[in-house]
Amino acid sequence: MWFGACTSSIGTWMQIVAQSWLVYRLSHSAFLLAADQFLGGLPIFLFSLIGGVVADRVERRKILLASQYVQMTTAALLTILVANGRCPRVAHPVSLVCFWLCAGFRWSSVSGAHSTLVDKEDMPNAIALNSFSST
Repeated sequence: MWFGACTSSIGTWMQIVAQSWLVYRLSHSAFLLAADQFLGGLPIFLFSLIGGVVADRVERRKILLASQYVQMTTAALLTILVANGRCPRVAHPVSLVCFWLCAGFRWSSVSGAHSTLVDKEDMPNAIALNSFSST
């Protein structure tokens, strides 16, 4: 699981950098660049508690798989739009902010599911490995 978490973190970092660069390249607006980052973090702040409640009631494996599929789909769709050269016509900076908002909802839904995948005696090691993979 740790290798998967590291791979997911690297992909998320790449998407953050690429999407921020693309928003600024399309809009030349520092405001939209800041809005992109703010709206990506807003769902995490607002809905992480709800994500924890959902994680207590739904099988965690399903939550983690669904969140990875959502992240992969949004990243692939954005990649296809940019690679086909349709991004300036199809992906307006506001729609890019919506992509990031979707990613924020994904992170808020998965935040509670990660914490209970290991036994209590392994929790200090899991926290250390998670901290290492996230930095």
